[in-house]
Amino acid sequence: MRAAASVIAVAFVLLSCGTSEKPLSEAGEKVYPLKGTILGRDAGDNTLKIDHDAIPGYMEAMTMDYSVRGAKVTALPANGTRIESTLHVTETGYWITDVRKAAQ
Repeated sequence: MRAAASVIAVAFVLLSCGTSEKPLSEAGEKVYPLKGTILGRDAGDNTLKIDHDAIPGYMEAMTMDYSVRGAKVTALPANGTRIESTLHVTETGYWITDVRKAAQ
């Protein structure tokens, strides 16, 4: 009985230590360079509102909210900063990674 309780306790601890963060990449995705200006952020949803340039072969220039993977939006460049990042697109969603201040 004690052994079973110990196994359950260890399993619970391991599960609670796991991360719910999504992977940076997913099978079958397409990736595009994304350049734009950060207009705002939502730390609760970990999203950035970006006024981005046209993405050749994918979409025209526009302003959109993008989920960020691999970083907390509170640690990214300030609003008004010109940035570069990688846009990941699947049949079911889209997100950005590798957000950094754009080279001048």
